[in-house]
Amino acid sequence: MKMLSKNIAREFKMSRARFISVSALLMLGVFVLIGLNATGPNMRHTAQQAYTAEHLADAEVSSTVALNAKDRSTIQNLDGIKTVEFGHTTDMVIKNSSHALRIQSNPDKLSQMTLTKGHQAKTDDQIVLSNQLRGRYRLGDTITLATGKAGKTSGLNHKTYTIVGFATSTEYLKKDKLGSTSLGNGSLYGFAYVKASAFKSTKPNVARLAFTKTKGEAYSTAYEHHAATLTDKLQKTLNRRNCARVTSLRNDLNDEISTAEAQIQRNERALTAATKRLTTAQTQLTAQLKQAQAANSSTALTQLKTQQQKLTAQKKALKTKQTALTTAKSKVADARAQKATLDDVTLNIESRNNYNDGYNNYGEDASRIDALGKSFPAFFFLIAILVCFTTMRRMVEEKRIEMGTLRALGYTKGEVMREFLIYSVGTALTGTIIGSYLGLVTLPRIIFRAYTANFNFSTLKLALHPGLVGLGLLLALLSTVLASWLAARQSLKLVPAELMLPKAPVSGSRILLERVTPIWRKLSFSYKVTARNLFRYKGRMLMTIIGVAGATALMITGFGIRDSLNTIVNRQFSQISQYDLVAVYNPNATQTAVKKAQQSVTDASTVKRQTAVYFENVYATTANSDSRESVSLMVPKTPSQLDQYIKLRDVSSGKRSQLSNHGAIVSQKLAKLQGVSVGDTFKLKDTDGTAHQIKVAGITTMYAGHDVYMNQTYYTKVYGHAATMNAYLVSLKKSTTSKVNDFAKQFNQHEAAVQTVRSQDAKQTITNILSNLNNLILVLVLSASLLSLVVLYTLTNINVSERVRELSTLKVLGFYPKEVLMYIYRETNILTGVGILVGVGVGYAFHAYIMGLLPPSTAMVAPGLTWLNVGISVGLTVLFSLVIMVMMNHKIQSVDMLEALKSVD
Repeated sequence: MKMLSKNIAREFKMSRARFISVSALLMLGVFVLIGLNATGPNMRHTAQQAYTAEHLADAEVSSTVALNAKDRSTIQNLDGIKTVEFGHTTDMVIKNSSHALRIQSNPDKLSQMTLTKGHQAKTDDQIVLSNQLRGRYRLGDTITLATGKAGKTSGLNHKTYTIVGFATSTEYLKKDKLGSTSLGNGSLYGFAYVKASAFKSTKPNVARLAFTKTKGEAYSTAYEHHAATLTDKLQKTLNRRNCARVTSLRNDLNDEISTAEAQIQRNERALTAATKRLTTAQTQLTAQLKQAQAANSSTALTQLKTQQQKLTAQKKALKTKQTALTTAKSKVADARAQKATLDDVTLNIESRNNYNDGYNNYGEDASRIDALGKSFPAFFFLIAILVCFTTMRRMVEEKRIEMGTLRALGYTKGEVMREFLIYSVGTALTGTIIGSYLGLVTLPRIIFRAYTANFNFSTLKLALHPGLVGLGLLLALLSTVLASWLAARQSLKLVPAELMLPKAPVSGSRILLERVTPIWRKLSFSYKVTARNLFRYKGRMLMTIIGVAGATALMITGFGIRDSLNTIVNRQFSQISQYDLVAVYNPNATQTAVKKAQQSVTDASTVKRQTAVYFENVYATTANSDSRESVSLMVPKTPSQLDQYIKLRDVSSGKRSQLSNHGAIVSQKLAKLQGVSVGDTFKLKDTDGTAHQIKVAGITTMYAGHDVYMNQTYYTKVYGHAATMNAYLVSLKKSTTSKVNDFAKQFNQHEAAVQTVRSQDAKQTITNILSNLNNLILVLVLSASLLSLVVLYTLTNINVSERVRELSTLKVLGFYPKEVLMYIYRETNILTGVGILVGVGVGYAFHAYIMGLLPPSTAMVAPGLTWLNVGISVGLTVLFSLVIMVMMNHKIQSVDMLEALKSVD
């Protein structure tokens, strides 16, 4: 037993290179398997802890008007709701700037803030700002707010506030894109909290809800399905309440208008009569004054002047009443305008996925990591298993004579096999331990830092994931222990005498090339031997090709992810979207306000061109998903002008698409998610859940966003009323970020302005995803490169080790060192070349598969790869092959010929 232990220790010492290479292969496989599959759950668990700590609301009810007692009662009595917290919110701008802030009342139970410095607002003139403004303001500073719109009154009691704290909130997870607003440049600059008493109105306009039963954690299928199902159900209840309150408001306004108009008519008649009386009295008084002056009667003049004073006072009172009448008419006009906007009054409920952009984006980021975790590790482990399997079987074959000797000395089969099993378990444990540590700690942190650069999460919550570690260990053991056990078991079936003889070499046979006599005759001896050896050792040939192909394909895919995402930015925002922003206004506002908003676009000197459209944000749902897909619905006033702003091109033919009276043109990704083609139908839903059946007349190429385009005739057919133009597609003379922001700021100052949708926002979203993926891509490419290096080294080392006698014979026969090296490496070069060619093909296919899973739901990626990407991947593989050749040259030249050629009989 002691001798066996020494023998095992000697084997570990003498085959360090093989031990390290096999462990490295397994380490890479375990590293990628655990790292990619653990990061997504870790990210979700980190978010869940933050949501739990702040009691993030499961849903939010928003209203365009204040919630009255009946509204609040309806919300409090909604089924499936455990906790309701009402609050106030309004958007304001920082005075003398275009920076918009969302001001909210201090939360109590739900969606609480996390203070990073200072304390909550305790008086009406104190304010807590979002943490990202901490570098621009300090505690004790004052901030002055303004409405940001002409004619708009502030909903706050104060204009200037003292900053008493900074905070983060899981309602605003992102640092760069907090949400959209109708103020400033259209994007929120930050958020803030004040006391509820700081608001003028005592009626809230928002309600945060917590579900009675939350099924599963955030982002789990159970939770998201429950949230989507419940909010859809509750929306119907709120729709009924909204319909009732709109009817009530309309009736109240009608009564108010009728009463006011009747009073105005009475007052007008009275004022008209009074005006006539005063005019007549003034005429008579003027005549009497002239007569008294002519008669020079001082008594009469005194009396007449007194009457004139009374008459002047009556005129002044009449003028005051006329002013009051004008004011009353203005109030009636305001009431009529308010009545016209009642159709815009909404009462909507949204789950976290919809009211919280950061929540949705973070979940999609984690899902993208999950998608990689289901594909990349399979490739890595497949290659590692195949190579490790070959290596361990080769190790057993090298020990054939030693096994026979031990059996002849009386050792049992189990004792002989122990060396291989311990060695195999050692490599598996080493690779799994190192790979598990790197996969559980290092890779998740790298990915988390990359993906949360734009989020407010600071530290990733790590977890052990014993299931993944166990799976990694199992795969490692199968690829080493199973291989060595099978090979040793097969060999130990032989009697010791036969086992002590070297294994007979693989019998040679004529290959197909030998039958092509003209070519075969022209080949030199070395090339003929190479050709025969390639097909003589078919297992090694396949292992080399598969290993090189797999590593090359992984590098091509890694580089290709970046190529494809760059394709989105270039094709969408250079070739398809030709406008800078959509300026949306409320056509139901007063005529004066609407006209001013329109003229701010049509008469602007910075505008290159513009066209009127109807624009609306709607959504679509899919059968296999609980998330809503936001869709931009657009109806151009002049369809012939649309091509100047958006290039609608048929996805199949590439020809220009024309709007039809019998259907809509749908963007490519939306059609894919809905599973529809030309002639099919699907449902678009308004914000209140009302569904409309849409027929697909065409599918247009679109790489970012979901869009539906209709002409006015088809819109009227679907919605039952004509489309009222409410927006402009705008192209500026200079499309820089600052110019776009300046234009958005000027437009949003108008009373009728609703929002500005900037094309650069979608571009920035894609760019952020691309930058988030950079570090991950770097890790994957480095892992694939290291895998390629280790595979080439391991297989070449096996090739050299099992052919030492051949090499020694060649050296004895007088072959030059270079010829001996190329005797081995000529085969390796050919197999590497074949592996690269196969890898390019597999890389294209694998990349297309990955890009079907990886992009966000709003993006469509062309799976094409650049030649630069392919060239870099192939170049790295060739470089690794040359490095291995240099390393193997030393081993080949240092072979002891006499020792290798000793008889083994």
